[in-house]
Amino acid sequence: MTARSTTRVALIGAALSANKGAAAMVETVVARLPEVVGSCEFSLLTTYPEDDKSHLPTSSPIHVVGLEPLRLAIVEFPVAILAFIARSIHLPLGWVHSRGCRAMLNSDVVVDVAGISFADGRGVPITVYNAIMTGVPLLLGVPTVKAAQAMGSFNSQPNKFLAKLVLPRLAAICARGARTRQHLDSLHLRNVTDVADLAFSLEESATLPASVAAKMPSQDQPFIVVMPSAVVRGLFEANGGDYVSAVAALVGSLRAETQRPVVVVPHSYRKGQGEGRMNDGPVCREVVAACSGDSGVIGIDEDLSAGELRRIVALSEVMVTSRFHAMISGLATSTPTVVVGWSHKYKEVLDDFGLAEFGMDSAELSHPESIVAKVKFAIENRQDLSAQISKALPAVRAKSAKNFDIIAQAVGA
Repeated sequence: MTARSTTRVALIGAALSANKGAAAMVETVVARLPEVVGSCEFSLLTTYPEDDKSHLPTSSPIHVVGLEPLRLAIVEFPVAILAFIARSIHLPLGWVHSRGCRAMLNSDVVVDVAGISFADGRGVPITVYNAIMTGVPLLLGVPTVKAAQAMGSFNSQPNKFLAKLVLPRLAAICARGARTRQHLDSLHLRNVTDVADLAFSLEESATLPASVAAKMPSQDQPFIVVMPSAVVRGLFEANGGDYVSAVAALVGSLRAETQRPVVVVPHSYRKGQGEGRMNDGPVCREVVAACSGDSGVIGIDEDLSAGELRRIVALSEVMVTSRFHAMISGLATSTPTVVVGWSHKYKEVLDDFGLAEFGMDSAELSHPESIVAKVKFAIENRQDLSAQISKALPAVRAKSAKNFDIIAQAVGA
């Protein structure tokens, strides 16, 4: 720990708006880290500074710093390289005034809360972005922790080269799941600790906005939540499929086979923006429109917090989702969850609950009867499945809490 009474923390790799999984990690760190290290002040270095200002948690002081990708590449990264040169010849860094680098230099620790990084198959631009984002605080000499996230595999270039360049220099890496640990072990790293996802430590909201509560099924009516994904849409349609039609068909089959209302909710949302990797709003609207003839399909088209989204999941009987942190909310609330995903990052978490068979590939949307069968099984066995999840939760939450101990150790390094 530092002598200063307040610990200053810079958060990188996530935002409060758009991807609510990233928001869940930010909200969790802001709420829980002070319990371990005492009073904290946070700087959130975000790609959406204006949008994020209206979503700030109130549990600790938090300052928003704009760190858009272009600024990171052409301003902050070059400044960080110059700072590294200056440090190597023992020159002071008082001249550094770029807002991103200065926020990191003023911090006791930088916490990278990206959900996934340095993973094969995500494309060279994203891999380079991962390396620059995590590399800037390292160049500045600030202790940096990669909090719980999926990483690897490391078979392709430049991913393997950049991972071997950046990852060994971190104060700590928090490996989220056995497959991520296996990938990291292939690099022979010595700074890795096994943890569970940060968002297992997030509290659900006690209430929902009145406008949302008014649309929800009555309290005594079991319902299914479906959370589509713009990311999975891109993958599915790259192989020639029609994602909206496939999800609409799935929703229709769920309605016919279970007689439950289906609530369609975006887990990533950017108000007034077009569809993208960080915005499921448009695809959810298209799915609801395709099911417009069925009053039992309810669309929620609002910018909710991670805690509010978790509240909706907790109220449901079963959830079907393609978003990772929606899955975390399902597990954290002992809600049986069927995952239609695309990466090892889903199954490595489901493994902790003995539920790997509930992780399905997005290709299953081409024949939704297999997904419907899983949902029906979950409904019929809900009590046993919820008990199974609840039994595993204490150990998983204890592993989640390790993230905060590791960050505290980096502060004291």
